[in-house]
Amino acid sequence: MATNDDRPIGRRQLLRGGLALGAGLAGLVLAGCGSTAAPASSATASAATSAKPAAAGSAATSAATSWDDMVAGAKKEGTVVLAGPPDADTRSKLPDIIKQKYGIDVQYLSQNSSQIAARMQAERAAGQYTVDLMLAGADSVYNTLAKENWLDPLKSALVMPGVADGSKWKAGGPWFRDAKGDTVLQLFNTVTTSVTVNSELVKDTITKSDDLLDPKWKGKIASFDPSVNGIGLQIGSSLYVSKGEDYLKKLYVGQNVALTADYRQIADYVAHGSYPIAIGVAPTYLDPYRKSGIQFGTPRFSDAPSPVSGGFGLVVLINRAPHPNAARVVANWLANTEGMTMYSQTQVQVPVRTDIDPTWIPKELIPQSGVQYFDGYDPQFLESKQAAIKQYFTKLLK
Repeated sequence: MATNDDRPIGRRQLLRGGLALGAGLAGLVLAGCGSTAAPASSATASAATSAKPAAAGSAATSAATSWDDMVAGAKKEGTVVLAGPPDADTRSKLPDIIKQKYGIDVQYLSQNSSQIAARMQAERAAGQYTVDLMLAGADSVYNTLAKENWLDPLKSALVMPGVADGSKWKAGGPWFRDAKGDTVLQLFNTVTTSVTVNSELVKDTITKSDDLLDPKWKGKIASFDPSVNGIGLQIGSSLYVSKGEDYLKKLYVGQNVALTADYRQIADYVAHGSYPIAIGVAPTYLDPYRKSGIQFGTPRFSDAPSPVSGGFGLVVLINRAPHPNAARVVANWLANTEGMTMYSQTQVQVPVRTDIDPTWIPKELIPQSGVQYFDGYDPQFLESKQAAIKQYFTKLLK
């Protein structure tokens, strides 16, 4: 299914309010652990709040508990409705592989996580339950799906042989980040590129975030909208913590930053030079332009830590799913070596299994030991702080 989010979004069409959050957010800056390791807190309960138990009276999901029975049940169901990232590579490859391996037809909902969450909200209000499984970003998972009690536990369903072998995971086991440690599985931990520049058009060296305030860049910077869930808010949150509100006002308002909530459009902006500097470009969307010969730079700020995140790498089971066995089969496959490898390649994200050598990942995206990062997928931050930052950007950019 093609995404409904392909239309261009004007410079300030979507933008809409400010809270000072204080210095307490500094604790969210984490050190990298090893060349591809998860944050230092990954092996412990780094989250504070989690998906709550299913609401009283909700229907229990019926799914097999052994792998062979699960696969048999999935084949009988014949279909899985999977909501995932809107990039063409994942959308084309993942359904074909699942069909070939397990005989399951994948109905792929190709939209941003927030759009899928809005769809589910409307459906559930009407008593409809159509989505089985979701590959999503953290904002929607923790602040919508979990809070609305729409999730089933996943840990006990990881029964595919070898999938839960602790020696194959950098966190010592499948990396569940919710407080109960059984519902929200994170597959990736990747350095988020804060800024991408068109190297043919930007010859100046950008080494710190303050460089973006140079008057010569006014009207030449685009950003993924930081007032909506997604990569723009992750980067905006990191800048909020490290640089403060005055800096953000000078940047986003003073530099007349163009805004979009379309992953393809922000990549197109910087590739074609409409805006030769872009904040919040997902690397997978730059691949077609790189193949055509366009060169990009990804400067790292010396005065603000880079975020690390999981991209669309949170796997969650939706409760009251119409195809529960098929959903669990797909979740197991994605959590195992083969599935995580394929998904890592299409998403250009660093896998958190130790038995995958991600040679396809640019070095600058791999967390390094001794480097401080801002953990944009930390559940404590997402559930207690990010809503206020989002509100700040909404007011600033209205």
